[in-house]
Amino acid sequence: MEYGICGFRYLLLSLINVEKITFKFTDLVLPIVAILFIIVYGKKAVMTLFNFHKKIIVSQEGLELNEIFYEWKDIVFPRVIAKTEHAAKYNLSYKEFYLTFIYKQKTIEIKIDDYDVSEYEIKELLKKYTPKFTPSTMSENKTVYKPIHNFDQIITLDEYYELEHEDSEEAIKDIQKLAVKDLDGLKRFCENQLFVQSDKVSFVYYSLSEDEEIDKWADFLSDEFNRVYQIALNQNKIKALSPVLTEIFVENITSYNADRVRETLLKGLDHKNVEIRLSALEFLSDWIDEQVLKSNPTIVSKLRQKLKDPEWKIRWETSKLLEQNKITFESLSTLDKLRRFINP
Repeated sequence: MEYGICGFRYLLLSLINVEKITFKFTDLVLPIVAILFIIVYGKKAVMTLFNFHKKIIVSQEGLELNEIFYEWKDIVFPRVIAKTEHAAKYNLSYKEFYLTFIYKQKTIEIKIDDYDVSEYEIKELLKKYTPKFTPSTMSENKTVYKPIHNFDQIITLDEYYELEHEDSEEAIKDIQKLAVKDLDGLKRFCENQLFVQSDKVSFVYYSLSEDEEIDKWADFLSDEFNRVYQIALNQNKIKALSPVLTEIFVENITSYNADRVRETLLKGLDHKNVEIRLSALEFLSDWIDEQVLKSNPTIVSKLRQKLKDPEWKIRWETSKLLEQNKITFESLSTLDKLRRFINP
């Protein structure tokens, strides 16, 4: 019986080609690296995936979002915006509010409804704690608002932030009245002052984007975004003009004018400069939704191409954009997914 068992073992081993199960060291490198990344960054990955410790903290030092701290000195244009979301399943449109700002040339956007706080409370906290609005600054250098009746009186975005709440609302309404009175003149102002007084142009776009009846400015704002972005692209001025472009918000993105914006942004996706491609991707997210992508297979095709971009950040941001809009795509490599936790 003992001999029979030994003979069976020998027969089994003889049937196995040992050479076929030998490994080269190089074959093991990627799995080993992946395991090490999972061990080292596992906690961070889990916290990100399951949204633990989600919180917004506003203080005199800066903003803390999900345990990431942003100092005021590096924050530009903090504000609350509203976006119209569309639930295709229920054919229902609704508004979502976002806290958005530019941090070291990168746009940060947080959905307020994910937190136990209202958009009004966030607005008030920004007013209270942004350096321009600290009590000491306001008491010593209180800005007196002078009504805007013509283009020469248009204020800058920074001056707007220094106003008391009631005055700031009045300033926005004055710009809207000016646009109703002479939209062509306002357009010429934006064209002539784009580089000379870009902060005033930003305030014009911001004011019209804040109108409760925003749809009446949709074509104008779409055309302005398209014009300014093309200038930025052609003159390599994306970094300088991004703060201006950020202030343009359009609720209706199904118009012909919005189509032209998307066409221009797609050109930016093919630019040789990585930062320009990234900015085009960020801006594009504001000009597409599920409905737009369903009727624009060219855009979907272009985004799928970007999944093969040489820069991993482009691949990652593209995958997020496609996922958000429920578009199927080839999954990213394991290495790309791990890079997200190493280089957030």
